[in-house]
Amino acid sequence: MPKTGQRRLQRTTWAAIALACLIAAVAGGWALWDRSHTYDASVPGDVLISGDGRTLTTPVIWTGCEDEPRLVAHESARTVSLELERKQHASVPKNAACIGDGGDNQRALTTTLGRPLGGRTLSDAVSHDIIRPFEAPHIDHPRYLPKGYAPSDKPIGPGDVTQPPYRRTRTPSWTVTYLRNPGQGGDTGSLSISQTTGRITEGPGTSVSVHGHPGHMERGPLGEQHLTWYAAGYTFDVHAADRLLTEGEFLKVADQLGP
Repeated sequence: MPKTGQRRLQRTTWAAIALACLIAAVAGGWALWDRSHTYDASVPGDVLISGDGRTLTTPVIWTGCEDEPRLVAHESARTVSLELERKQHASVPKNAACIGDGGDNQRALTTTLGRPLGGRTLSDAVSHDIIRPFEAPHIDHPRYLPKGYAPSDKPIGPGDVTQPPYRRTRTPSWTVTYLRNPGQGGDTGSLSISQTTGRITEGPGTSVSVHGHPGHMERGPLGEQHLTWYAAGYTFDVHAADRLLTEGEFLKVADQLGP
C-alpha cells in the first residue's frame, strides 16, 4: 500500500478510536450525573391477556415525581413474572410525598412475551402473588355509546386507586373506559365498564332489569350513576361520571353490552 494510503488508514483508525472513547466518556458521565432512583415494584392491578396469549396489559398510575413506568416480563420454561420498573426524578428525595399530575399519569401499559403464556404460571416478580389474567376474547363491548364518547387508555374514569382495576380483584377482571370529549374543554364525562369472573355481592340500590337480569343501580351526590348485575358467569359493573348523561342513555349502554 502506498504511504499516502497508509497514513489515511491510520488517521481513519485513530479517528474511530477517538470517537469510541468520546462516546464511552459521555455515557459514563451521564451515568454519574443521572442520579434518578430506579426500582422494581409490584404489579397490583388487574391483568389482561390477548387472544394469542402473548400481550399482557395492566393499568398503572404514577405520581408527578416519576417517569412513566415500564411493564417488564421475565420468562422461563415454566413461569412468567411481571414487575413495574419505576424511575423517580433525580431532583426528588427518595422519601418525598408525591401526588399525581392532574390525573394524566394513568395508563394501561403492555408488554409482549417471547412466546404465548400457555400453561406457564403468571406471577408478580416482587410480591410473588399468582396472577390470574382476564382473557381479552371474553370482554363484552357496548353496542351503543352516547354521542361524543370514545375508548380511552385511561383505565378508569373516577381514578380511585383503592378500587379495581388498580387493585387486583380476587378473580380475573378487566375494566374498559370511555371518555366524552376528552381534551376538548367544556363538559366532559367518563364511562367505565368492569367485567369480573364470578358473582360479586351486590350493594344497595334501586332494583332494575338489565337485559332480563336483575341489577342494582345507585346515584351519587354529583350525579354519578353506578349499575351492577350478574349474567353468564360474570359480574358487570358500569360506572358513569357525567352530569349530562341521562339515566335512559346509561341503561341503554348496559342493555346493549355483548360479545
